[in-house]
Amino acid sequence: MKMLLGAAAVAAAPTIASAVSLDFSAGSFDAVNDVLIFSDVATGTDLVISTIGGSSWASNNDARNGTANGDDGRINVATGTMADLRFSFVDSTTGGAATLTDIDLAFFDLDFAGQETLTLRSAAATITRVDTALSVTTEPGAVTLTGAADVNVANVTDSSSLSTEQEQAAVIFSFDSVSSFDLTFDAGGELGSGRNFIFDDDFAFTSTTTTIDFPAPVPLPAAGLLLIGGLGALAVARRRS
Repeated sequence: MKMLLGAAAVAAAPTIASAVSLDFSAGSFDAVNDVLIFSDVATGTDLVISTIGGSSWASNNDARNGTANGDDGRINVATGTMADLRFSFVDSTTGGAATLTDIDLAFFDLDFAGQETLTLRSAAATITRVDTALSVTTEPGAVTLTGAADVNVANVTDSSSLSTEQEQAAVIFSFDSVSSFDLTFDAGGELGSGRNFIFDDDFAFTSTTTTIDFPAPVPLPAAGLLLIGGLGALAVARRRS
């Protein structure tokens, strides 16, 4: 796979049809650079997961970053730390950004007595969860899900067959069209162990659910724009004086 991320990623990328299922069976973690790559998640497309803005990603067990249960993705985060990660779909030939349509990505096992928190910071179409167990908070441009303090469910070994309790600790992020999105994984507790975050696209709830729209950013009022413009003009005038 050629990696041409950043300024070099200029090629028009393929758009993957909605009928394509994502495959997370070929995950490889580069612990030196904190980069997790899933090769061929769809035809001609890789998924690259990397840190944002020079942040760090501490894992309790690097070997747990990659594939779990045969075809699920897995991210391991050391307890007492958080990882700000960008999920980027990449053309496996050119390295340019690839756009996928109608993607539903589920994350499981958000429990551990309220110490596992997942925050989505990129716009999704909707966020779906079972009505119980997960605490949901929103702010402009972000939604956070936290495992309920009294729920510790069995680890997910088959995302196609979850118990009622396991469904209560799961969430689905739905994207109409996406080339990348940002997630923060917060693994609470004291240092010394790790939390596993399992994800897959091939999942549907059987329990009653609630769906919310992703919270849009609050637009800056016109008065605020005028104020910023005035301050900018004042700064220029000062530099010229």
